[in-house]
Amino acid sequence: MVHTEIMAETKSKSKKSQRSSEESRAAILQATREEMAEHGWRKFSVDKVSRKAKASKQTIYRWWPAIGNMCIEAATDLLGPTSKLGRDPVERISALIKPLEDATRQGSGHAVLRVAMIAASDDKDAGETWRKWIREEVRAPLRLILAEIAAKKVIRRDFDLDEAVDFLMGQIWARVMIMRAPLPEQFSQTQASALLKALAP
Repeated sequence: MVHTEIMAETKSKSKKSQRSSEESRAAILQATREEMAEHGWRKFSVDKVSRKAKASKQTIYRWWPAIGNMCIEAATDLLGPTSKLGRDPVERISALIKPLEDATRQGSGHAVLRVAMIAASDDKDAGETWRKWIREEVRAPLRLILAEIAAKKVIRRDFDLDEAVDFLMGQIWARVMIMRAPLPEQFSQTQASALLKALAP
């Protein structure tokens, strides 16, 4: 009986600790986004993030030894899951970049994404983390979609996957980095349609 009570108390403490850690992590990522939008990457201050999030710098560095990775996670945390849409190739391809489109129109989302890209270009660890996200969330599923529709002769078989990724995402970087603006509505569908036309047999 006593053993059961101790187990229950330990489990309850563990759940509270986990919830506290999750809340602290969320607060740090939110403070990171605010700092990114306000001061950018090259004037980014961990001290300010620590104060805003009410978290120690030791905690921040324990979770993110590379601060660039914290910025990447803060940015990708804005991105919703990719939708699994029907069989229409335009819908399926546009769904891969729709989370980016949506994120740029959420408050200062476009500024956060811009800072994440700068961090990725400046910092080796951040760059690898950002490229991993692109490989897993865009490149790999795009390869499967294009291979499938190439087999059905919707597009030519000799498509270049890297060129397709660049075509699909290049305007995102240009708009966010150079124009410093959110993406227009229907951007994802427009890009997906244009890509399929460019790859037509």
